[in-house]
Amino acid sequence: MLENVTVIIPAHNRPERLKRLLDYYNGTGIKILIPDSSDQPYEGNLSSPDITYLHRPRLHFLLKIREILPLITTDYVLYCADDDFAVPEAIKQITDFMDEHPDYSIAQGHYLTFTPDKDQIAFYPRYIRNFDNCITSDTPTSRLHNEKGMYASLLYGVTRSDIFRKIYGYCFNSSGELRFRNLFLAEEFFNHALLINGKYATIPCFFSARERIKGSATETTTPISVIKNSPEHQSEYHGFIEALSLMLTDAEGINLEEARRTMLHICSCPTDTPGILFKRKVNSFINRHRILRWASRLSDWRYQQKGLKAVKGMPSYPCTFSPPEKQAIIQAIHSTPQF
Repeated sequence: MLENVTVIIPAHNRPERLKRLLDYYNGTGIKILIPDSSDQPYEGNLSSPDITYLHRPRLHFLLKIREILPLITTDYVLYCADDDFAVPEAIKQITDFMDEHPDYSIAQGHYLTFTPDKDQIAFYPRYIRNFDNCITSDTPTSRLHNEKGMYASLLYGVTRSDIFRKIYGYCFNSSGELRFRNLFLAEEFFNHALLINGKYATIPCFFSARERIKGSATETTTPISVIKNSPEHQSEYHGFIEALSLMLTDAEGINLEEARRTMLHICSCPTDTPGILFKRKVNSFINRHRILRWASRLSDWRYQQKGLKAVKGMPSYPCTFSPPEKQAIIQAIHSTPQF
C-alpha cells in the first residue's frame, strides 16, 4: 500500500516507544529507517526487510540523518518521532495529492496530542490556530513571507525524497561541518527550506497523534529567541542564515547579499501576536516554579477545552470519537507493557 514511502524514526533512549511504533507499522509496506542515537542498541525485533537500523550512540540529530540519506530509495519520506504515530491511511491520501500536484514540496494533515494515564488516553487537537493553512505562492520569497505567523511545524510532513536529500546538504559548510546544531534552528531550517523548494498544503485528514512527554528534548533545548538575540549564539545563528541564503540564491537566482537580507528579515519577523508571546512567557515562568504547577495545569485544561470546542464535529480531529485509525493507535499504546 505504501511502498513508495520511507518513515524515518530518529530514535533516542525510548525503546518501549520504538517497539510500539514498529508494531504499529508492521504489515503496511512502509520502508523504515531508524537512526538510533540511544546509549544502548535496540534489542527488539528488527527482522523485517522493510526496516533498516543504525545504532549511532549520542550522535547529533543532523549528523545521524546525514548517514541515512543515501538509504532513502522511495519517492516520499517523512519523520515520525518514536513517541508519535503518523497514520498510514493519511500518508496514502497525502502522497496521492502530491502525485497530482508536482509543484508541492510538502503536505500534511491534522494533528492530535495524546497523554496516556494508566487506562485512560486523552486526545486533544494540536495546531488549531492554523489547522488548514496552505502556502501556494509561485516564488520562494513570496512563500517565505506567507509562512510568517503560521504556528504549525512542517518537520513531520510528507516530503519529496529528492528535495529532502537536497536541503540537508546546505546544513554543512565546505569542510563538512555543521553550520548550526540547535534543534529548534534545525526545525525552523526545515520549515523554510521546504517552502523555498515548493508549495505546502494541509490536507483535511487525521494525520498524526503526538504524545506529550514531560522532560522531552524540546524542554531542554535553548529557545530560538535566545539563539537569535544572544551574542554567544551569533556564530550559530549566522550559520543558519547562511545555509538558507545559499539555498534561496540557488532556487530563485538572486545574489547572495539579497538572499541574506531576505532571510534575516524573514527570520526576525515575529511569528506570533504580542498576546500569544506574552502567554508563552507566563507559561514558561509558571513551569519553572513547582508551587505554580496548579496554574500550569489550569492553563493546559483551558487550552484543551478551547481546542475541543474549535474542532467539534470535524472528522479529521477525532478527539471525542474513535474511527478505525484512532482505534489502531489506542491498541498500539495499550499493547506496550509500560502502559
